[in-house]
Amino acid sequence: MVTKSMPTTFEKIELALSISTFIAVVAGGVWAIYQYYLSGANEWTNNITLETKVLPYHDNLRLLVIHVKSKNPRNYEFTLNGKLGDTFELRIRKVASNAKENTVFDEEDGELISKFDMMKSVNYEEYQLLPNAETDDMSMIVLPVNTIVSISAEMNIHNGTIDKKGKPDSDYNIASTVVSINP
Repeated sequence: MVTKSMPTTFEKIELALSISTFIAVVAGGVWAIYQYYLSGANEWTNNITLETKVLPYHDNLRLLVIHVKSKNPRNYEFTLNGKLGDTFELRIRKVASNAKENTVFDEEDGELISKFDMMKSVNYEEYQLLPNAETDDMSMIVLPVNTIVSISAEMNIHNGTIDKKGKPDSDYNIASTVVSINP
């Protein structure tokens, strides 16, 4: 006759630890997948910052130097493709100097002084941002003293879908700042 022996305390603990480890591994995997999709899966993300400096030029003119810094914080590369209509624009607008108190300006208000696609200005058909890479694109413009300008850098990328009007849909990211050109 075969007798069954009861598992020892050590065997019970070993079984409990194995089950706990399995549950922890499965839960960790589910949590990682959840975080991946919560963060946008492999969609593009870009952090744009603007840094400016005003330098003396000549007479009553100053040289405004603009550094547009782009950082891809994700582990996935993305590419702007000019042939698809993707753009990376820098816009400089003059802020009205005769506004009344409590006037609120939008970043797109004011006279457009300069607008250009930063991809085309350096003959890029594609603007590629590698994983965790940072770029620094510089532009300069000569402006008269006593001028206030708003600067906007906008990255626009088509996402491969069609909007309600049947046109290619796109996503964008924009950064803006205001600079005073002082004597």
